[in-house]
Amino acid sequence: MWWVLVLAVVLGCPAPKQYAIDRPGLSCDRATRVAYRTMIAIGYTVTDLVPATPRQPGHVAGKKPGPEGEPLVGRVRIRCDARGTELQPVEDALVPNYEFSRLFGYSFKTLVQQPDVEDPHAAVGLQLALHALDPHEAILDLGGVPTQGGAVAVRITIRNNTDRAVTVDPAEVELVTAAGESATPLTGPAFEAALAPGAAGDRVRAERLARSEVRPHTTVARFLVYPPGTYREARLTITDVETGETEGTVAPMQ
Repeated sequence: MWWVLVLAVVLGCPAPKQYAIDRPGLSCDRATRVAYRTMIAIGYTVTDLVPATPRQPGHVAGKKPGPEGEPLVGRVRIRCDARGTELQPVEDALVPNYEFSRLFGYSFKTLVQQPDVEDPHAAVGLQLALHALDPHEAILDLGGVPTQGGAVAVRITIRNNTDRAVTVDPAEVELVTAAGESATPLTGPAFEAALAPGAAGDRVRAERLARSEVRPHTTVARFLVYPPGTYREARLTITDVETGETEGTVAPMQ
């Protein structure tokens, strides 16, 4: 029945049951998040992501260049319920060797034992992290894509592990491209026009970074929106609340 063979090629071939990952007690949300992180960790660019829920299976799909430049495609189905989660790798090859399934399974089992949010690298000092959300991360973190027209949503995290309060002004948080061009956050009508309708855009609006005081031993995480572009680093100014002294700093984009 040649049509069965064609259908298998189109839909992909689920790996044997031995490659399925059965995790009792693992929630739908965390399973999807760790599956996403696993695809990135094993070198795949995520091309599609549907979060799993108890009512609907989800999946994460990705691709990467093979040894000779040929595209390698990997996909994982995610089914979850009150008991836990099962993840099933799917091989996109007529005669699969299950390399993707083995690699995904090993990496997933390692990453699922680690926290989703890494601890600060240092217990003291001021730490800055800026991360441009790609659409798949936005679906995981915000439930949808928060921007439109190519605008870039950036999460800025400020960890103040010092004994002094500092302030951060969004007007002084510039992003810089590899070509050296800089951009400041969108404001006013441009900011509103860049937000997509829906809950994700509403959340970015509600959690937008304003001029903020970050008190000692606290962490602040907020959003900014920038014009379309691929950004390499951020340049910003931090002000000591007590002395009024300012310090410029450069942080790589993550």
